[in-house]
Amino acid sequence: MKLWALRVPATMAEDIRRLLLQAGHIHPEAQIRQEDKYILIPVAGKPGPDELGALPGADENITVIEAEFEPKRKKPSLEDILGFTPSFDVIGDIAIVDADDLDATRIAKALMEYRKSINVVLGAVSPVEGEFRTRQWVVLAGEHRTCTIHKEHGCRYNVDLADAYFSARLGTERKRVADMVKRGQYVVDLFAGVGPFSILIGKSVPGASVVAVDKNPGAVKLLSENINLNRLDNVTAVEDDARNAAGNLKHSADHVIMNLPQSARDFLDCGILAAKNGGVVHFYDITHEDDLYGTSWELIREAAARVGRKVECTGRRIVRSYAPYQYNVCIEFRVIED
Repeated sequence: MKLWALRVPATMAEDIRRLLLQAGHIHPEAQIRQEDKYILIPVAGKPGPDELGALPGADENITVIEAEFEPKRKKPSLEDILGFTPSFDVIGDIAIVDADDLDATRIAKALMEYRKSINVVLGAVSPVEGEFRTRQWVVLAGEHRTCTIHKEHGCRYNVDLADAYFSARLGTERKRVADMVKRGQYVVDLFAGVGPFSILIGKSVPGASVVAVDKNPGAVKLLSENINLNRLDNVTAVEDDARNAAGNLKHSADHVIMNLPQSARDFLDCGILAAKNGGVVHFYDITHEDDLYGTSWELIREAAARVGRKVECTGRRIVRSYAPYQYNVCIEFRVIED
């Protein structure tokens, strides 16, 4: 394409380019090119005398010409490279894909080439399973490791995906809950994992105190490391079963977090027991689209009755899609009396 350009000696070109860029004069769709000992810088419109006079050395060294330019080459997207939109998650510098995907190897190779921040691509070869909610992995590309440092909302988390479950998709939800906690409040995180709820609250809410509970020793080890990594003195890691921990923390918490959506239903009485009068429980569940909240709320009311307490719903929301026709939901409720 033919455009107006400034013909600048190569020795001056970088300084002139920066001045033109700051002023917004460089044409956004054309590539700067070299011609002998000169650089041709495409501009958006013919420069006037005032604009040209403002450039150092304009009278002697810089000339205004019309010249042909190549359009800028757009960086190809993953979709351009693969021919389809791949599905993957990113935790720290690790990308995660489904190992059963027929294109898993192609996706892994493209991620390594296209995303310079990715150093490992893992393929999940099992669902989240077992008492400690872990998965089996295979390295599809990059370094052979399952550990990384994940950054989120100003916090850093040492994560080892072979030892403890972690999802980057819940970052917005963690921030929403942390924003509900007030200065000086006491929080019990019954299924804390490596600490993404607990540490964000401890770091972002001055004066809050958090007890972070998990029965997975691998997760608690990482949780303890993350407390130190974020230099917190208001978060305590506890390796214990949620049922036993709730009994020790009876009627104490302003907020109880129950982020174990696959089986938190089995521990509802524990969460209700740990909450003080007026305390709020953040309960996560997996439900069908035809029954997003109804059955879950009945289970909450039944659990409250078993421990001699009453509850009132303060909020409910879809957190994310979980599987076809299934959703990860959050129901928040207040314990209103013994």
